[in-house]
Amino acid sequence: MTDIPISAKVECNDGHCGKSTEVIINPVKRKVTHFVVEDSSLPDYSTRLVPVEKVVDMSHDLIRLDCSKDEFIRMEPFVTDRYIDPEVSIEAKTYWGADSYVAPLVINDSAPNIRKEEHVPVGELAVHRGMHVDATDGRAGTVDELVVDSEGEVITHMLLRKGHLWGKKDVAVPITAIDDIYKDTVILNIDKKAIKELPTVSVKRHSD
Repeated sequence: MTDIPISAKVECNDGHCGKSTEVIINPVKRKVTHFVVEDSSLPDYSTRLVPVEKVVDMSHDLIRLDCSKDEFIRMEPFVTDRYIDPEVSIEAKTYWGADSYVAPLVINDSAPNIRKEEHVPVGELAVHRGMHVDATDGRAGTVDELVVDSEGEVITHMLLRKGHLWGKKDVAVPITAIDDIYKDTVILNIDKKAIKELPTVSVKRHSD
């Protein structure tokens, strides 16, 4: 089995181009379709949606892409700003003079709202390291990584991080135990007792 790095350095053919922050998966085919790569030096939006076909090699700490930095920059942004017009309220105000009259008063004292919008392909899901994981009977831990089979094709497990700083361990949760992903939470169809009986794997990072 091979771990899919969710937080790793990313390099193009001609140099460093950021770090991976999320993976996009097709839940039906159980395959990774894209990596989300963040580069704070980009002139516009800092994230790009990178097709998995552009990945030529990856390890726990590094993903190599078969493209130039210029090609990477031209890829579709993953997170963009969506501007929402402020609400405008209309009140009635009476003016007094020789002849009194009532006129509408338009009040608009709010600035435009800016909402961050993720561009997840239709029918697919975004997974990032640190997402909450809920069992049927409560919070079970956080997402660490995804695991694919020996051919590097199909996602077989999600590595669930349990415990605190000095007692952390990863539990290999079968992908079939994932019932849904809602906002920032992965929802499982098994309880904490079943998770406790799953095999654990060693934590390979030393920077946590």
